[in-house]
Amino acid sequence: MDEHDGTKILNEKIRNSKKIFLVGSPNVGKSALFNSLTGSYVTVSNYPGTTVDISSGKMKIGSHHQFNVIDTPGMYSLKPITAEEDVTRKLIIHDKPDYILHVVDAKNLERMLPLTFQLIDTGLPVILVLNLFDELQACGMQLHIAHLEHDLGIPVVKTIAVRGIGIDNLSSRIVEVIEKRYRFNRIEGKYSPEIEDRLSALCEMLRNDYFLSKRSIATLLIQNDQDIMDKVSKENGYEKKNELPRSELRGIKPWSYQAIKK
Repeated sequence: MDEHDGTKILNEKIRNSKKIFLVGSPNVGKSALFNSLTGSYVTVSNYPGTTVDISSGKMKIGSHHQFNVIDTPGMYSLKPITAEEDVTRKLIIHDKPDYILHVVDAKNLERMLPLTFQLIDTGLPVILVLNLFDELQACGMQLHIAHLEHDLGIPVVKTIAVRGIGIDNLSSRIVEVIEKRYRFNRIEGKYSPEIEDRLSALCEMLRNDYFLSKRSIATLLIQNDQDIMDKVSKENGYEKKNELPRSELRGIKPWSYQAIKK
């Protein structure tokens, strides 16, 4: 079974409802959040052609909103290294979720923000879920949620998923986004001026519409992402794209976030 067939099967399961993807690195409590959102009835299956598990379940908010929630395998970056990251990226690209919940370990927020920025750049609606918030507080740290939300331009919610704390607020924020009562604000200059200049140049050269935003495609191109390079190789001027200087963004930290105080 090829990748397209696998994606088609997954689509058959989730085609009738809005799709929410839970995305995040391992050990951030993503599965606990998934269980809090979906309850007891969960379907677990392997992504076709792999041994990587994908969990899916249904979530209802009130009487008007129903969702299929997909717990994606752990990932650190949209440029995959592991089989789990590769499956999650394929799901994001080919199944294009309606909404993404980026689940992070609140006490390690700054280390996890690079993926937040990458997800925002896809052009998909993203909600940042600061899970394990009790562990942040136990470390004597504080985090200014309102400041963080303002700076990122996306909804930010704190949760302690294993205890069900923050789930009602998260549900309210999801509805706020669905009903278009939340205004997302694009932030600029997440990387160094040199990287931003290269991204802008690539975006200008990309003329087709893609499964992800042009900025997201450009970010993967300058990381020498072979799969993305293959997908845009038919465009005129691809040789010029290939001649642009490369920079490994996986190790580049965006601006240092100052909303965390010890």
